[in-house]
Amino acid sequence: QLERLHLLSPPPYTRGCLDWIMSLAIIVTITTLICGVPTVPTVHSFSVPISSTVPSIRHDYRYRRSPSSNISHPLQAQIEQGDLFWPSPSSSIESVQSSDEYYDETLDEEEKLLTATLDSVVKVYATHSEPDFLIPWQKQHQTTSTSSGFVIDVPGIGFRVMTNAHSVEYGSVVQVQLRGEDEKHAAVVEAVGNECDLALLRVDSLFPPAEENGSGAASDDDTDDTDKTATFFAMPLGPIPSLQDEVEVLGYPSGGDSLCVTKGVVSRIEMQEYAQAGERLLALQIDAAINPGNSGGPVVNEELEVVGVAFQGIDEESIENVGYVVPSSVVLHFLEDVRRNQGGSPKGFCHLGIDCSFLENETFRKFLKLTDENDAPINGSGAKRRKRSTGVVVRKVQPTSGAYGILQSMDVVLAVDGIRLGNDGKIPFRRGERVDLGGYITSLFKGDEVHLTIWREGKEMEVSFPVSPVKHLVPSHFSNAPPPYLICSGLVFTALSVPYLEAKGAWNDFYTVNVSYLLGLVNSPLEREGDEVVVLAQVLAHRANLGYENHFDLHLLKFNDVEVRSLRHLNKLINESKDPFMKFEFAPKDGGRLVILDRNRNDEVTAEVCSEHSIGKPFVLRE
Repeated sequence: QLERLHLLSPPPYTRGCLDWIMSLAIIVTITTLICGVPTVPTVHSFSVPISSTVPSIRHDYRYRRSPSSNISHPLQAQIEQGDLFWPSPSSSIESVQSSDEYYDETLDEEEKLLTATLDSVVKVYATHSEPDFLIPWQKQHQTTSTSSGFVIDVPGIGFRVMTNAHSVEYGSVVQVQLRGEDEKHAAVVEAVGNECDLALLRVDSLFPPAEENGSGAASDDDTDDTDKTATFFAMPLGPIPSLQDEVEVLGYPSGGDSLCVTKGVVSRIEMQEYAQAGERLLALQIDAAINPGNSGGPVVNEELEVVGVAFQGIDEESIENVGYVVPSSVVLHFLEDVRRNQGGSPKGFCHLGIDCSFLENETFRKFLKLTDENDAPINGSGAKRRKRSTGVVVRKVQPTSGAYGILQSMDVVLAVDGIRLGNDGKIPFRRGERVDLGGYITSLFKGDEVHLTIWREGKEMEVSFPVSPVKHLVPSHFSNAPPPYLICSGLVFTALSVPYLEAKGAWNDFYTVNVSYLLGLVNSPLEREGDEVVVLAQVLAHRANLGYENHFDLHLLKFNDVEVRSLRHLNKLINESKDPFMKFEFAPKDGGRLVILDRNRNDEVTAEVCSEHSIGKPFVLRE
């Protein structure tokens, strides 16, 4: 009955398949009894990349090994040793540095050099206390930053850490941290070159001061200090790289805490404006990434020589892979300048101190009676070609320049120290490369003499004079010193500077007519040493100066009919004044604003204003 209901037996059309399956099962059972039970392979749960012998297969496979097999997979050995998931103690940096035997036996010379180079790159921590240039007796909120640096041996001075000047600008606390260490070491800013954006840090806990021997190591009597200094590797300086040379940028950029290495090539070598002080110096352009935090890091060539120092980039969305590097020639100039000043801040870079015009227009050259010579052979053949007389015409000589009184307006500079000058103001640098004349002049030092070939009134002449750094009337910085100011009956005077204009937003959008006028004075030449543009920054309200509270950003020209040269000069004029009134005349010369105050009450009013605004001193002047 159950069979009829198809509950215990399959339907007729499936019985043939079941009979075939039953027969196959009987055969397998008999074979098992004769040959034994087969072993089921063990499946390991880790995955490894496919062997390089089958490059076309990209997926992972599972390695199968029988428990009875004595062959072990190499990856299993690494797991058992613990090297795969975490470095073993023998490979840690601390163990390598503490074990000279491991260091000598394990690493070859190239690996030793690479390790020493990477260990010489440090991370720089700085806390900045920048002054408020609009309220010069106050400081802004403290800010912190991180940048990069590297160990270098300065001739005659010793081991120092080099970084960027802007990395430690107005730094109240500066520390350095070695690669792979957790301890931070206090550093002292020893020398600053704002023009080239470089600085030297002295770290006494890492590099003990030498004792009258002028070397990086201590004296022989102090063996502990000698051993401590000897553990550091001073990175050597290499030559200026060529176009398309590969370079690597070492440093600690944002995005992580460990050392970062980026690679690129040299894209361009020419004069560039350094943002720190507005100086035009030779610079390298590379396509390697230079991000915030890379500043001050070394840029090395294939031989691990420092060919430059990373310092700035271009902050524009449409421009990518553009970074600028201080070349090794500028670095060497900075170090030599520091050495000549016995470890102090350098004197800066020299200039001819002339304003000139290019002579690319042929009519202009004819007007100056520049003749062409017909004696230049072409590739040694008998053919001749016209040899052009090229150069630039002098329009103005700055009074503080060494050329003042020697060069004249409308003189044509044809050559400098035998280097011919083009009509575009450039000179040969290397094969296929030309740079501005300033590239050569800035390689000289204060007091060096230059020989110029000039064209004056249709005649060729030779002149010589010493070169020196040329200052501008409006300084680009105060060398990490507080900005000067002078308070007189509530009138706050300060010296015009680039940071003051930046605080006013002068380069962003139109601010006021007064600020636009001050902006036009930025490139004015310095007539006399110590001159300044004295500006009325604001008026601190008091009953004695009612009616003048809206006077600000005004250029002070005269005090009691005497031309004002600087804040120090103004302070002297006020103190020595016997007139019952104080008369301040502001630009422009004709029709400028006029302020009259009581001289007899000046000391009293100034003291009350300073007390009300918690101002410690009524004046701070530049040295």
